[in-house]
Amino acid sequence: MKRAAKLTIGLAASLVLLAAMVYFVGFGKTIDAARQAGLPAVLSLGGLLAALLVCQAAAWKALNRAVGHRVGFGGLLGATVVGLAGNIITPSTYLGGEPGKVLYAGRRTGLPYEQLAGTVLLLKYVEALSFLLFVAAGSVVVVSGMEQALFSGPGLWLGAAVLVIAAAALAALVVLAVSLARRWRPLTALAGLLARAGIFRRFFTRLQVRARRVEDQASGVFGRERSMIVPAFGLFLLTHVTMYLKPLLFFWLGWGKVLGPAELGLIFLTSQVLLAVQLTPSGVGTLDGGLFGVLAISGIAITQPQCAAYLLCIRLWDSLIIAAGAALAARVGVGLFAEPTPVA
Repeated sequence: MKRAAKLTIGLAASLVLLAAMVYFVGFGKTIDAARQAGLPAVLSLGGLLAALLVCQAAAWKALNRAVGHRVGFGGLLGATVVGLAGNIITPSTYLGGEPGKVLYAGRRTGLPYEQLAGTVLLLKYVEALSFLLFVAAGSVVVVSGMEQALFSGPGLWLGAAVLVIAAAALAALVVLAVSLARRWRPLTALAGLLARAGIFRRFFTRLQVRARRVEDQASGVFGRERSMIVPAFGLFLLTHVTMYLKPLLFFWLGWGKVLGPAELGLIFLTSQVLLAVQLTPSGVGTLDGGLFGVLAISGIAITQPQCAAYLLCIRLWDSLIIAAGAALAARVGVGLFAEPTPVA
């Protein structure tokens, strides 16, 4: 099945699930809640999304400067929008849009795709390092601030899940940091393992060679240009802060509800874990059910209609990003989400 057909089916399924979610909560209640939230609350989500995109593009520019690429910020910002659009509609909000991102930047700048892929890979590594650190720290805040709600009665399993997430984040943080520092090649090793197992042998053999070059470039820059890695790391921490602040601003501007650090941390952890393995664009269905369940168990004072209004507004901005990403990609002749990255 062609990627365009899969995309169409995925979007159609998401619309059905979104309609089912609104029906479950109550169409009238959801719309009333969105109306009560008001324009400032809705615009706050857009403002934070814009800040996230700017920070990601600035981090990428710092890494490009480290390898001697002279690229304009506008072109990188456009590529970041294209990449985020791809991430929204693929099975993970963290991965999926990178081929479109590399293609767009390559068409705009004329730089070799493989070199751009190396900077994108390093960008994902730095993002992962900052994200894992933020998750681990956020888990500590959640556990210390909601100990009674998370480790008694129905919240016991939720508390155990938070502890597992914290431990997994710390372990992954250490492994990734050591891999970069010692120039290990996890992607190359994985591709080689799959090739030896006979799974699409020719494809993974070629991928192993490409992955080695790209990982060597990423690790080399990480080792040589620590002065550029630090600001990129800090900028990515700011992107996680913007995601952390989304519910704070939305529910405060909408209903005057002030969520505490532990409550915000729990919403952040739940959202990011569910979006990491999303089965539908924007996590329609899985994210809704997960947040509804967590709110009910933890006792956070947010009603289902208010939560549904929050999710609907997020998806409004996601839809705008998808439209903008598709338009930008079309302007440079890139078949968004439909063509592979032509790495030599």
